[in-house]
Amino acid sequence: MTTRDDQLTRFYRDHARRVLGWAIRLGGPYVDVEDITHDVFAVAVRRLPEFRGDAEVGTWLFAITRKTVANARRRAALRRFVGLDSVPEPTETAPGPDDQLATRRRRRTVQTALEQLSRPQREAVALVDLEGLSAVEAAALIDVPVGTVYSRLHHGRRALAEALQRVGITSSALDGEPALERGR
Repeated sequence: MTTRDDQLTRFYRDHARRVLGWAIRLGGPYVDVEDITHDVFAVAVRRLPEFRGDAEVGTWLFAITRKTVANARRRAALRRFVGLDSVPEPTETAPGPDDQLATRRRRRTVQTALEQLSRPQREAVALVDLEGLSAVEAAALIDVPVGTVYSRLHHGRRALAEALQRVGITSSALDGEPALERGR
């Protein structure tokens, strides 16, 4: 017989990686994604009795993640504005070969460029282009029509390309970089 703790542990294991990925892509460089992931599961466990199963668990967790990230981003922006937090510098102390370091730098650059998108555009680009979901799946997670996802993707991709060009990265430089595209 499985206990409630066993069920919660399995629930966490089944969904933690996905939630962490969303937190990374939606949160940006100024938030602690592990804290966000923890907060998402704290909310989910507290609200689990209210979950009726009208939507898939992934859709429900994305909605919680989305709100948790938005709150964390607001708090981080306020802390930076009033001078409580300094802007983090990219770390260059990663062990390993030079190509690992270059990949991490590119990830940081792309994450910074994603920061320049509006929240709806960042969500669409993160879910479809980085997570590999279809527009239909993204629409279900975000709870908007599929056409809205396509519109956000169009504008988000254009804004992302412009942001990357400003720092000297063209879209062709990103081709064939699966670690960057999937955030691995």
